[in-house]
Amino acid sequence: MRRRKEMKFSTVIVVLITGFVLLFADILIYLIIMLNVTSVDYPSSREILANLTFKNGTYELKRQETKKIREKNYFAMLIDDGGNIVWSESLPDKLYKTYTLKDVAGFTRYYLEDYPVRTYVADEGLLVIGEKTDKVWKYTLEYGSERMRTAILIIPLLFVINAVVLITVPVTLQRRRQRQKEEERTEWIAGVSHDIRTPLAIIMGNAETISNLTEDEEIKKKADLIEKQGIRLRTLVENLNLSSKLDFGLGKFEKKEIKLSRFLRKIITELMNQAEDERYEFELEIDDSLQDIQVKANENLFERAVINLIINAMRHNPECCKIEVKLYKNIKNVLILEISDNGKGVAEEFLKELNCKGYEWNTANGPHGLGLKIVKQVAGFHRWKVEFAKNKKNGFICRFSLK
Repeated sequence: MRRRKEMKFSTVIVVLITGFVLLFADILIYLIIMLNVTSVDYPSSREILANLTFKNGTYELKRQETKKIREKNYFAMLIDDGGNIVWSESLPDKLYKTYTLKDVAGFTRYYLEDYPVRTYVADEGLLVIGEKTDKVWKYTLEYGSERMRTAILIIPLLFVINAVVLITVPVTLQRRRQRQKEEERTEWIAGVSHDIRTPLAIIMGNAETISNLTEDEEIKKKADLIEKQGIRLRTLVENLNLSSKLDFGLGKFEKKEIKLSRFLRKIITELMNQAEDERYEFELEIDDSLQDIQVKANENLFERAVINLIINAMRHNPECCKIEVKLYKNIKNVLILEISDNGKGVAEEFLKELNCKGYEWNTANGPHGLGLKIVKQVAGFHRWKVEFAKNKKNGFICRFSLK
């Protein structure tokens, strides 16, 4: 679960960074394009009016300004208050006429006979400068104040919606792809586990048969060794299958009320019968007041966690050890399940690592393999607190705080 959360978080960060980079790049590209595109360079109205003189009843423009207008393929005219053209330069023939107020209102906002023009108010009248080609798009945009206020409110909202879409779509696709991979991996592990069970059962059955039929002590020892290693391999396969389901949250683990005293006695009895080894001593201690107490848990997961702890004690103490299982309430009235041994214990560094949050999601767990990893995963699934420590008798101890 943590791995999936970290993957999701990293995906969101990548998408956010990508989105902001794209936004910055878009703005930068737009600015570069706008700066490099030649804007419409109309002749200066101030220069025209400054170089336009009235002599002998007519207006004349100096040769230098006339040359500028002609070279840039523009035209210009001066209209008096009566709508008459009193001066012009390079004016198209069809524009020679008397202009009414309606005409002026029209070409001031839009086009003059399809020619884009600009108008300037002067003392002499109305100066009109136009472009002869189709290089200019001229449109007048008009918005009501209410619409502008609405737009100001909507634009940030649209930005947020865009950001949400930018995040949600890639994350959803990523989660779908990751979910598919997780399911394929879990199915593959489950398939391999299933395929191993049958030949493993045959091997263990034959080893037991050989041990029962032969009188040769050497052969008996080898048969027993095969059977024990078969049991270990079966446990490993079961742990691997279970760990993959817990890792990716793909298993359906239902909870029900479990009577703890009967549950613990059953597990210890089965392990004692399975081990048949006098080197290991088992002790179950349950307070009288807790004989009938129940907890809500998934029995298969809980059983696997307890079995893993006991097998872990046996495997790491091959010479001998005493394994104690206790059920009691502490001074805070919290129900505690304690599984301990008096074996050789573990290193302080490993205990710190084991008690660290997230140990159960680490890919490498050293010599303890999947056993203790699953113990922590099971505790996390049930929202139980689990603690590992050194036993007072120089061994290893695990405490579950059960809800």
